[in-house]
Amino acid sequence: MDMTHVSVRGGHAFEPDFVQAEELLARPNDDRLFVDVRLGDPDIEYRSYRDGHIFGAVHGQIRDAFAAEPTPGSGNLPLPGLGQLAATLRNWGVGPDTEIVVYGPTPALAARGWWVLRWAGLARVLLLDGGLKAWIAAGGALARGDEPRRRQLPDELPLAGGHLPQIEVGEVERLSGDAVLVDARDEASYLAGHIPGARHLAASEFWTPSGRLRPAGERARLLAQAGVEPGGEAVVYCGGGVLSALVAMAMAEAGVRPRLYVGSWSEWNKDPERMRRSAVGEDA
Repeated sequence: MDMTHVSVRGGHAFEPDFVQAEELLARPNDDRLFVDVRLGDPDIEYRSYRDGHIFGAVHGQIRDAFAAEPTPGSGNLPLPGLGQLAATLRNWGVGPDTEIVVYGPTPALAARGWWVLRWAGLARVLLLDGGLKAWIAAGGALARGDEPRRRQLPDELPLAGGHLPQIEVGEVERLSGDAVLVDARDEASYLAGHIPGARHLAASEFWTPSGRLRPAGERARLLAQAGVEPGGEAVVYCGGGVLSALVAMAMAEAGVRPRLYVGSWSEWNKDPERMRRSAVGEDA
């Protein structure tokens, strides 16, 4: 398994767990749950899920499972309430020893699921490199149709937020020069407006057209080119806390101490004064 343990400020343990399909197939686990993570139009995404998914996988629409309803002042995908998340996991039959494997059409979508689950205190969460295509190539079992019926557990898991480091908008505004601020959106979005002082590093650079993650060495080089060095601190954001979750995983793997700004640009741009500074390119 491609795993690196990184200690981060505040006592958090950040373990970016990328796993290969062959590894999972080599060690069967009766208490393993696959989560097919999606974000697009709910009806279209569920039809796509029904057309083919990993055998036994549940459908994880980010807006339902890994985000709360946005508020007038929040980003598009705020973190879910712990009660909401606990109810979802109970319905999925997730117990204290369940191994959860997230995958999606892109590794960034899966990373959002991974980040939320780890943030809430679940330790056994893996991201399947290459997603469904890699699973098929490795000979893994597939299924079609609706979500499987899973045994609903009698009790909800005790969850607690804060197991992974995040940062709120006020802290981003006061960010010191010790931390590198990284914008993980595409270049056009970055050029159209970004948080003052942010460096651009598109999350899409971290995976290949086939959906596979680039090798760890290449991921580290991408970070270094953006001035993100091992042992340093970084804050990463995107549009709504999806793309940036994958970059945060890559940062931790490379020995960087990352904090995720979940509200991201979709929260930042709701304040006229913040946008004025962003529009004229003032550096914080």
